[in-house]
Amino acid sequence: MAILPDFGAATFIPGAPIDNPYLPLIPGHVLSYKGDEIDPNTGEVTTERNDVFTTSATFEVRGVSTTVIRDTVYEDDVILEDTFDWYAQDTAGNVWYFGEIVVNYEYDDDGNFIGVNHDGQWSADDPGNQPGWAMKATPEFGTAYYQEFAPGIAEDESILAEIGLSMKTPLGKFEDVIKTIDSSALSTGAEFKFYAPGVGEIAELELAPDGSITSKADLYRRGVVGVADDDTDDVTPALASLHEGKEVKDLPDVRDLDLADFTGTGTTKQVTVLGGSTDSTDALGAYFVDTATGAISEARILVSDLSDASNGESVAIDVPEGQSLCLFLVRGVDEIGVDLEQFADGGLQLKNLLTGATANANDPFAPTIMDDAGNILPIQPLSALGADDGSNLLNPAGSMQAIGLSSKVPGTAGIEIVGFEDRLNTSPDYDGDFNDAIVAVSDMPLPSETLGQLVREAGGAKSGATGGSEPIGISAGDLPADDRTEHQYEDPLGDWLAGDTFQFADAAPHERATDFGTSGGHLVVAEDWAFSFGERIHDDWLDGTDLIAPGNVDVAATGAASLSADGFFFA
Repeated sequence: MAILPDFGAATFIPGAPIDNPYLPLIPGHVLSYKGDEIDPNTGEVTTERNDVFTTSATFEVRGVSTTVIRDTVYEDDVILEDTFDWYAQDTAGNVWYFGEIVVNYEYDDDGNFIGVNHDGQWSADDPGNQPGWAMKATPEFGTAYYQEFAPGIAEDESILAEIGLSMKTPLGKFEDVIKTIDSSALSTGAEFKFYAPGVGEIAELELAPDGSITSKADLYRRGVVGVADDDTDDVTPALASLHEGKEVKDLPDVRDLDLADFTGTGTTKQVTVLGGSTDSTDALGAYFVDTATGAISEARILVSDLSDASNGESVAIDVPEGQSLCLFLVRGVDEIGVDLEQFADGGLQLKNLLTGATANANDPFAPTIMDDAGNILPIQPLSALGADDGSNLLNPAGSMQAIGLSSKVPGTAGIEIVGFEDRLNTSPDYDGDFNDAIVAVSDMPLPSETLGQLVREAGGAKSGATGGSEPIGISAGDLPADDRTEHQYEDPLGDWLAGDTFQFADAAPHERATDFGTSGGHLVVAEDWAFSFGERIHDDWLDGTDLIAPGNVDVAATGAASLSADGFFFA
């Protein structure tokens, strides 16, 4: 029989850190776990991961100021569970658990979202409930103790099983590890949990009553978010230098975006899709933030399916004076089964789940998304607001999801170009290339020539030509005799050449190319010029006098001369 810790004898100091060696909960720290869930009936294995984020938020429970921990569970980056847990450490060093807000997301067999439940939610404030020990001050063998006590809802108990263990996880090797056995009168089976000093939980095994393993999870990542950056050394990556799968280096030094970048003056802003390269079906949304108070408006969906949108598609948004336009990405809309087109005119409410109030830009954690009826939706707004300035608004893990980009295209001064990353940086599939969606924000519609050049520049982030089509071949015979291109080719060639005139050398143009897969392209060359179709050619691919094209193209040309200022030709 487990003992119930004597809460009445415990004393707490408001704001005291939680620094128990085996359960340190430090604001801004994120622990990420990944493991396999095994269905006991079918044997089917699914991979889940979760982010345990110690926020800087506090919440009063039972008269104690607790630290709020956000624990978010995903399967294939689709959210399954989102909880806010409340912890505090007493003056003796024991860490107490005071309850949790729970949102369990439910999906049908086809993956369509059908609603949420709040199973397991409890609070030590409610009659009959008591807080328990999440971790004792020092590891001691003896009687089991309750970690939480809400009769019929949450009755987890724990007992120390082993100390002094050595253990490996994907993150590394840990010493002086302790092992606990956790169980509950409300369920069968048990859990083995392993804790390392200075870190916290590093591994977990869940066992069925017969001793077989039904799930296992390991710590694979540790991170810190919300560290202020003075922005003095920020750099702006060039739009044309983004490449699929190539991580943007020195991310802390990359220019993040803030409210001032998108502040309106009571006028209209144009949001224009330039391109993007991702294996996910994403949507683009927007909301406003009051620059004085941080209050967040309802949100709307601007483009419900970016993979189906035409590059150059533009949406006009009236930005009230004193408001700042905030863009966000919704990842994997084809995986959550929610029709986002219904929110084209608004109706997405961003809420602070702790207080129930409308979310604010100053909240130290991401908002929860609801519809007008108050139904919670499985949408996490991966926002253009930067996280390196102390803001954790972007998502539960607080990672940066968008950066500012620069362009060599003439006439782009005053145009904000935004590159989105559509996976959390805690995801094993995160690639950090920030080219999953590329949009421009301007005060006026973009001139057709400027737009065309920006779309072409953003096409360097795609496999294939702009618009999502695969490259098509062109040969010397396709070019007019006077060496001037005309709009006589079917798309996507028109996307690359429309509105441009290319003056070629005296030598008759000819074609040199090898493979033409989805990542390949054509290179049309003469003695003193070169043109790439399908994949952009950039100056940094040159090596001496050789011309190197990416993908499956393998060509070399000498004496390439610059014939155009838009980056398609170069010296």
